[in-house]
Amino acid sequence: MRSTEAIVYIDFIEEEDRFLPEGPRWLTVGGKAGLAWVNIQLNPAATNGELRVHFPDDQFAEDLIEPCPGRPGFALPIAGGNRMLVGVDKQLRVCDVANGKWSDPLATIHDDNPRTIINDAEIVPGGRAVVFGTKDTQFDGEAKLAQLYLYTPEDNRISLLAAKQVCSNGKVFATDDRGLVLYDIDTPTRKVVRYRLDLATRAAVPDGVALDLSNQAGFPDGMCDCGDGSVIVAFFNPDFVEAGRAVRFSLVTGAALEEWTTPGSPRVTCPFLVKRPNGVKLILTTASEGMPADLRAKCPNAGCIFVASTEFADCPAPEFVVLG
Repeated sequence: MRSTEAIVYIDFIEEEDRFLPEGPRWLTVGGKAGLAWVNIQLNPAATNGELRVHFPDDQFAEDLIEPCPGRPGFALPIAGGNRMLVGVDKQLRVCDVANGKWSDPLATIHDDNPRTIINDAEIVPGGRAVVFGTKDTQFDGEAKLAQLYLYTPEDNRISLLAAKQVCSNGKVFATDDRGLVLYDIDTPTRKVVRYRLDLATRAAVPDGVALDLSNQAGFPDGMCDCGDGSVIVAFFNPDFVEAGRAVRFSLVTGAALEEWTTPGSPRVTCPFLVKRPNGVKLILTTASEGMPADLRAKCPNAGCIFVASTEFADCPAPEFVVLG
């Protein structure tokens, strides 16, 4: 299996910036292409986080840092640039990154449990729906407090798709002769589960396990589509290892096809493929979340953002949320 070593792309000075970066996306701000991500929270006790944008094609541009009114689980680009749909705690809001303004809540999940907050999300192809999940901040495998939701911007409606999860993470969509397919990760299960997603009835019907990742080191976190029947899964490893991993798997055979490693950073949170002038690149966010001091000292690159080369000739075009 081919193994490619990623290199540090963004090395943060402040420890809080390394805590929990996730969800990298491509966003145009003021006409400039930017790499956006969320830092879900800044330390273990924080009740707020940040939305950040880095401009890779402008060496003189400072990163944009937008404080969030809570803990952001995801930020998805909205058609037209400048704005992102952000899941913050239990609400969905719009942030105009260009001017730092936040909308009032568009919708709120019907879950008043103080332990659950919005986590990962993905845009349904076409941009007129979003699937997102929540996580139990105590990661209680017995309580199973987290849930999976469908949001439609046209009517700002949220519907429950699945319950009894623990930490809803990576999501990928595909279509086959039976319709729309959702692949979803509930991290502690170490599985990628397949659902049949019906947007008309706002329902997701379980359709078996697509990938059993129980033989992999670490826990599956974020996931991205490669556009060829395979996906890249980031693995959050709570133990000390010399390097973290993101692995590409075939959704047809379940086989591991290749991997990318992150030296000095074992807790890989999210993968993201982007087509650049010099080829398709893989962006990997990593985190220092939960590291005791002795482990952090052995992981100098924990919380850095990495970039790696790939052999893909192309990758899926980015999707954008279409607001109603």
